[in-house]
Amino acid sequence: MVTVVKASGEKEPFSEEKVRASIQRAGIPKELQEQVVEHVKSKLHENIKTSEIYRHIIEFLGISKTPFARSRYSLKQAIMDLGPTGYPFEDFVAEILKSQGYDTAVRTTLQGKCVAHEIDVTALKDSKRAIIEVKFHNLAGTKTDLHVTLYTKARFDDVIEKNNFNQVWLVTNTKVSTDAIAYGVCMGMKIVSWDYPQGESLRDLIETSGLTPITALTTLSQNQKQQLLQKGIVLCKAICQNPSSLEILGTTEEQEKNILSEAQFVCNRV
Repeated sequence: MVTVVKASGEKEPFSEEKVRASIQRAGIPKELQEQVVEHVKSKLHENIKTSEIYRHIIEFLGISKTPFARSRYSLKQAIMDLGPTGYPFEDFVAEILKSQGYDTAVRTTLQGKCVAHEIDVTALKDSKRAIIEVKFHNLAGTKTDLHVTLYTKARFDDVIEKNNFNQVWLVTNTKVSTDAIAYGVCMGMKIVSWDYPQGESLRDLIETSGLTPITALTTLSQNQKQQLLQKGIVLCKAICQNPSSLEILGTTEEQEKNILSEAQFVCNRV
């Protein structure tokens, strides 16, 4: 059995089922799924890295009959590409929560009992009034650790009295350490990481909402992605609803058409 090396350095046996499940979750067309699995199996070698498996899948999808399918599969990397600052990820998290019926605001300054705090995201829905610490990482394998949950809870305790909030969340795009989760659970903190908790993880929330960041689009250069992010355009949906938002890129009519076609492909996933 071939051994796979994860981004964290951990090793585990290669799982065809995991590859198949990831392809299905990404909404890759059924006619392509088996071809992708066979392609990955043909590239396997001992101690292959998960990043290499990912690259083989992306490359195969890119030369397939539906090349835009790779933009659906690259979700985790697309989230990491929301950097280098954490602001676009904060905006993205706020949009995800809006799709669930929350009223959200980003980077709000709240006066606490002791000092003022800039809160990454606030979310209001019925009786739920949450302050949310959003922790962004652009390096695979990075974990959010205990000290982040400690200072998040401390900030909540300082602002709760003056601002009438009753929930504190920590949302991150990678994983959370075991101690951080244990402390969060003990203190009644809601923790959302890439794959935790099961059924309500960041990946689950994104897939349920159907919202995809513009960084998933292969027809955009890195510079063009940054131009859009700096203007607060973080969703493919925003491009689909307002194609004129692409005018700031100064692209040709043909390039703009290609970008819009890919964005529509992503937005219309089933």
